[in-house]
Amino acid sequence: MNSEGILEKKWIWTDEYLISSYDVDTKGKASLPALSKFMQETAYNHADHLEFGYHQLKEKNLFWVLSRLLIKIDKSPEWGDKIQIRTWPSGVERLFGYRDFRILDEQGNPIGAAGTAWLMLDAQKRRPQRPDDLKARIKSLPNERALEKRPAKVPGLSNPVEGVFFPVRYSDLDLYNHVNNAKYIEWILDSFPADMHREFAVTGFEINFLSEAKIGDEAAILTEKLEDASPAFRHCIKRKADNRDICLARTGWKKE
Repeated sequence: MNSEGILEKKWIWTDEYLISSYDVDTKGKASLPALSKFMQETAYNHADHLEFGYHQLKEKNLFWVLSRLLIKIDKSPEWGDKIQIRTWPSGVERLFGYRDFRILDEQGNPIGAAGTAWLMLDAQKRRPQRPDDLKARIKSLPNERALEKRPAKVPGLSNPVEGVFFPVRYSDLDLYNHVNNAKYIEWILDSFPADMHREFAVTGFEINFLSEAKIGDEAAILTEKLEDASPAFRHCIKRKADNRDICLARTGWKKE
């Protein structure tokens, strides 16, 4: 509270999470989808605290959607570990509201970082709205950056390997009635053979969300290998009905 008894806003927000058995993979390490869900929850909590969260925007017939994500993992937490997810708004440019994250271990040591770009959509028309009110009211910390660069456009694929189409199921949907962003990460990682996951670990993941996928849609994952020193791939999830790109992504891996 300040001297007038008004609750002061926290411009940097931290939540703590316990890595549970259902958050880990076959190697006992927290999966990337699990970490992305933690970041999403912390972003929701902070946005709500800043009065630009789900409930406040719902009254205005608006909602946030994640448009771009860039995440780097230096060390994966394991089952039973406690981690902190720290986040803050890092700027507003045109239609994007930027938010950065740091992932810390229980001792406060950095083990990962992420940058995100969000769009504010009209709930009926599904069209982006300019976050001018956000820019005026929210204190951004543009000089406090978790990563050197912002999440950018992921290039399209040049020579992809065609994937098999599969249906969007009810369990893939979130409260906005479209496929949750963590599901796309799951789908892309699931497209790799088990041996890839046993021998390698994901160190970087970048994704652009281009359009919505809903119940009844059929989607396919297309992949091409990049000529990087470490294994790296570019991915596209495509909708069967109109052949439209739903998202573009890039994964980077290291030998375990």
